[in-house]
Amino acid sequence: MSSDGKKHGGHRDRLRERFIRDGLDGFEEHNILEMLLFYPIPQKDTNELAHALLDRFGSLESVFNATPEELMQIDGVGEHTARFLSMFSKTIDAYITDRRQNEMISGIENITDFAIKKLAYLPTECLLMLFIDNKQFMISWHVLQEGCISPQMIDNRSIARMVMGTNTMYVMMARNNPKGKAKLGKKDNGIALMVSEALRSIGVVLFDYVAVGHDRSFCAMFGNAYTCENEDAGVKKAGDSK
Repeated sequence: MSSDGKKHGGHRDRLRERFIRDGLDGFEEHNILEMLLFYPIPQKDTNELAHALLDRFGSLESVFNATPEELMQIDGVGEHTARFLSMFSKTIDAYITDRRQNEMISGIENITDFAIKKLAYLPTECLLMLFIDNKQFMISWHVLQEGCISPQMIDNRSIARMVMGTNTMYVMMARNNPKGKAKLGKKDNGIALMVSEALRSIGVVLFDYVAVGHDRSFCAMFGNAYTCENEDAGVKKAGDSK
């Protein structure tokens, strides 16, 4: 092995040992990305590439959310590495979802947190339904519509089939605005009305309806009694005091 290879190998070993000893405590974003890149790029120094990726995309989250095509625009990122990195957002998403199963949902704060994680950075509009039992534990969640969201596309029988056979007592809904801040309007009122009627027929309550913005802002139809289409009242950003 060349002296350069030994140097990189020693650095990798030290970084791995630090992770084994301390976890990610004290790791900066470039350290985390550098260590991840050890696996698709086993023989080269990945420090400079990690910095290049963060310089281009701005954050670790944005690197993971980038498409393989965008990643491959960075010198040193081939298809194998691009696919490896782009799978992380989906893997993390699946992990969070799995942990969220049977986790208590206690009103606007938790549903907003979940909705932001699921929806805030999606490039297209998406409408979620969360199924909650009588102890306010989340049973599951489901994508009701994606791409073109419309009250006219609500299928009451389909909603009833999703709920039947479960212990669902309440439903929470969340929709994203992929182009800006959170906003609720006539479309949301129409969706809430249609879904509420479908659920009422089987003894289930639509508990809340949340809109999430690309900027992580949110507003709740029921929690804040926010039903106006053109006003900003009730719009907050994640982390704001409630």
